[in-house]
Amino acid sequence: MPRKAEINLKDIPGGIEDTFDKYQLIIENTNDLITILNHNFEHEFINKNAYFNTLGYTEEEIIGKKPREFTHPDDLLRAAKAIRQGLLRGEVKEQFRIRHKDGHYIWLETEGKFFTSQNGVLKTILISREITERKKIEEKLEKSEEKYKLILENANDLITIINEKLIHEYINEKAYFNILGYKSEDIIGKTPLEPLHPEDIKAATKILRNGFKFGEGSSEMRVKHKDGHYIWLENRGKTFTDLDGKKKALIISRDITERKNAERLIIDENKKLLEINQIKSELITTASHELKTPLISIAAASQFLLSTLKEQIGEDALKFVEMIHRGGQRLKLLIENLLDVSIVESGKLSLHLQDENIVEIIDECISDIKYWAEQRNIIINFEQPKELKVIIDRIKIDQVITNLLSNSIKYTPPKGEIHIILNETDSWIKISIKDDGIGLTKKEKEGLFKKFGKIERYGKGFDVESEGSGLGLYISKEIVELHEGKILVESKGRNQGSTFIIRLPKS
Repeated sequence: MPRKAEINLKDIPGGIEDTFDKYQLIIENTNDLITILNHNFEHEFINKNAYFNTLGYTEEEIIGKKPREFTHPDDLLRAAKAIRQGLLRGEVKEQFRIRHKDGHYIWLETEGKFFTSQNGVLKTILISREITERKKIEEKLEKSEEKYKLILENANDLITIINEKLIHEYINEKAYFNILGYKSEDIIGKTPLEPLHPEDIKAATKILRNGFKFGEGSSEMRVKHKDGHYIWLENRGKTFTDLDGKKKALIISRDITERKNAERLIIDENKKLLEINQIKSELITTASHELKTPLISIAAASQFLLSTLKEQIGEDALKFVEMIHRGGQRLKLLIENLLDVSIVESGKLSLHLQDENIVEIIDECISDIKYWAEQRNIIINFEQPKELKVIIDRIKIDQVITNLLSNSIKYTPPKGEIHIILNETDSWIKISIKDDGIGLTKKEKEGLFKKFGKIERYGKGFDVESEGSGLGLYISKEIVELHEGKILVESKGRNQGSTFIIRLPKS
């Protein structure tokens, strides 16, 4: 049985013997552990209530024993080191685990001072506070910190923290070294503007300043690799306030050099393609104009022979004249379409708008194409009002209607009919060209108004004509949409006819 402490109040520093009775109540009822160790570092005095409440020991179980008997084995070396250093400084402060009477350990934060009693004996006074819950929280935070640190240090993207002075305070070194070749000592304490490409510094400065002002920002810029070449980085950042109340920016950067190189290659290739396209357009335009003049002569001469001298031409020769006329007409239409496509693609297609009578325009289109319709034994019916005014480009709308009528004649078998119906509302003029031809499937309708969207029907047993470039409907769509109108097609399927609809705004 350890002997009970016999404290000589004269040995307690500062004349505590004069005031011991006064403060004994406070000492015995405080939650902190208060301890006096003798020169052998044995417990000489404890506030027994606090010891019992915190560690479960009675005074008899502590007095005369050394603290190391109760200290966790893993903390003994650290405790010994703290005491040695404390002897030199005159005071000690450390955290240890102390065994509770039931066997588990409790964390204590201890502060102590060494003093010499009036008898010249070295003693120690310690004040200890339980911090077990705090240590558990710190341990969790430490594990969490280690987890996030592991994530940050192994991320492929660059992660950076800078302060309001635009100085690096943190980088994930592994990613920085892999991407840019830099280590922490090359970056920390320096501004992110230093390694930037000279052409990007001004914009980057503005983005960083605005980022701190508005709370976030993004950019793409070139950063110099340690070996001298430049890397393209895509940056996204947000500001935050740290535990000291200071504003910082967290920036995550990704290497997009390959993407930028690909974009530059695409731009260069597009530039070359535009140049090639320009050459192609100029070639088509020049060739078309050169071909157009002799074709006009061929078309006019053959038309004159057929209309004026038909009776004087022998039957065998007439077939060849008709063949020349048809071929000339098709070639003339192809050249005109090529010229129109060139104008559309160059963005130079313009309108000369006037108030026109659409009934008159449709009549003229029917007259121009009537000879071909009669040859194929196709009837064109036009349910017309006397007059219907609309603001349009007369020549271009004439071209659209002629294109649609030509398609209906081509794809309607002999003895078929084409109906042209004209309707109006307060805002729109609607022209419907309905035939009872071979119709369109769903798949055929999808590509109908695209460039070269010609539908091939060779060898399918239809008594129709398939010649054409596939440009007429594409050009028609562009013209109608330039008028802020719409062109549509309706068909229930094969052998059920087609209806092409033009909707034009009145104003």
